[in-house]
Amino acid sequence: MRSRVNRRVAGVCGGIGEYFDIDPTLVRVIFVLVTFLGLAGIIVYVVLWIVMPEAPMGSEQVQTPAGFSGSTPAIRIAEDRFARGEISAAELQQIRDDLHGLGS
Repeated sequence: MRSRVNRRVAGVCGGIGEYFDIDPTLVRVIFVLVTFLGLAGIIVYVVLWIVMPEAPMGSEQVQTPAGFSGSTPAIRIAEDRFARGEISAAELQQIRDDLHGLGS
């Protein structure tokens, strides 16, 4: 199923990544390489876009990367934004450092 969470265009690569439990970025890189090698990567992507059903609403489960505890609501929000690709790992770490600094 196409992902509702890990999507850049239509959720095809995110859905494949979730199905095989691999990083969707790796799937995206493979699609780009196949496209540049002239092996019809764009056509395959469009066909998958058409034939893969979209994941049902509410089925998405954002997984936080290993090592993140999500100890406060603010950190959990930042981890969710990181998982969706909205912020970088460095930005997430800065938020964690800033918030842990407030608590000590």
